[in-house]
Amino acid sequence: MAESLEKLHNRILSDARLKAAGIVEQGEEKSKQILEESRAQAQREANDILSRASLEAESIRRSILSSRIRANRLRILEEKNKIVQSVLKSVEQRLSDIARTDQFESTLKRLALEAVEAVGTDNAVVKVGFRNTEKKSLQSLGQVLPKGTKFLAVEIAIDELGGVIASDPEGKMSFNNSFKARIERLDNQLLTTISSNIFGE
Repeated sequence: MAESLEKLHNRILSDARLKAAGIVEQGEEKSKQILEESRAQAQREANDILSRASLEAESIRRSILSSRIRANRLRILEEKNKIVQSVLKSVEQRLSDIARTDQFESTLKRLALEAVEAVGTDNAVVKVGFRNTEKKSLQSLGQVLPKGTKFLAVEIAIDELGGVIASDPEGKMSFNNSFKARIERLDNQLLTTISSNIFGE
């Protein structure tokens, strides 16, 4: 009887060992599975972080490149603007000295007639002033102006560059046809024309 009790005891122990080994084996399998899943998850997260970081780095690189391109374009525009302004200054200088050229008389008549027409009255007052002119050199203008027009020649250049201002007798309505006023009226168009002639744009 003692022998069969011992066999029973050994069998129970053997079963328990087998069960324990199975549980340990299951536990190891489970921990391997969890470890592999954790590694895979960590790898996915790392790849995701790297992908986002790469996209952000590319975005920053493009932004830097874009800002450099914009800065270069602005510098080019500034230089072009300086050249255009220089040409405009040269034009203004030539206009201010127009009284010394052969074109003076025809230009003066055109400016005066345009101004009188713009005011639209039969008895306009026309004031004329150019640098480097004498009153007597302006007298021929009086002959081409409409009858009833009052003609005033001034010693100084109107608006620095010279020109003509016409008004009604009361001075309520006037038209400034000086070179400066004409340039201001044509400002954008003039700058575009100069720019396209110089830079072919």
